Amino acid sequence: MNASLRVPWTSRRAVAVAAVVLGLSGATAAYVVAQEDVSGTDPGVNTDFTVVGDGELPTKKPKLGADRAPLSAAETGYAIHLASADASIPAGATDVLGEEGPEFLYADLPDVGENLTGRKVVVSLYDYTSNAAYDQLVDLGTGKVVKTTTSAEAQPPTSATEADVAMELAVGSDLGLLFKEEFEVNMGVPLIATDQVEYVAGAWVYDKTTTAGKECGKDRCAQLMVSTASGVYLNTWDFVVNLSTKTIVPTQ
Repeated sequence: MNASLRVPWTSRRAVAVAAVVLGLSGATAAYVVAQEDVSGTDPGVNTDFTVVGDGELPTKKPKLGADRAPLSAAETGYAIHLASADASIPAGATDVLGEEGPEFLYADLPDVGENLTGRKVVVSLYDYTSNAAYDQLVDLGTGKVVKTTTSAEAQPPTSATEADVAMELAVGSDLGLLFKEEFEVNMGVPLIATDQVEYVAGAWVYDKTTTAGKECGKDRCAQLMVSTASGVYLNTWDFVVNLSTKTIVPTQ
């Protein structure tokens, strides 16, 4: 695996909810019923979501769990609402689809070592207008963002929507990408739609081991891992997808 891939993969299994939950466009964002073991730093990130209710993020404080108890659906949705609506997020923030509001990446409890008390949640967002990542520490008890960390070069794990966009760009590319050639050899038909394969994506930054992609790190880039339905993995190491510019970046 390319050493430039520094963060966990995001599976397309979350696609059913990604269009609503992870887009956060206007008032149509949804919240989730389960989000177990989600982490922005630990391998094995679980991004399986289920839409509940009418798809609207809760704007009123729900019943809160104990300080370190797993987040409920309502708590997660409330945290996303507070984080994305906070004044620290630029008014012109957009998601990977170009829609209003930042891209929601993940929500999780703070690290144990941070010695925090109260019901607090870390919400990770990405603004495609400014190409900046935001980590919002949200206090659910007070209904406020108590700390904002902004970075123009941090690249948190990709959302399911970002994985879908990356895959659509790769499948639709006119470049002679190896995975498309290998798919046709293995399956006997051309690859023309994303639902013909299984895929995951991870955020990718340039580490001087490739011939191109220097913009990745400041730009939001993703590397794909693709397999056929029968489990044959296809070669995707010859390119990455620049999600900021919606272009394919050959790396070999």
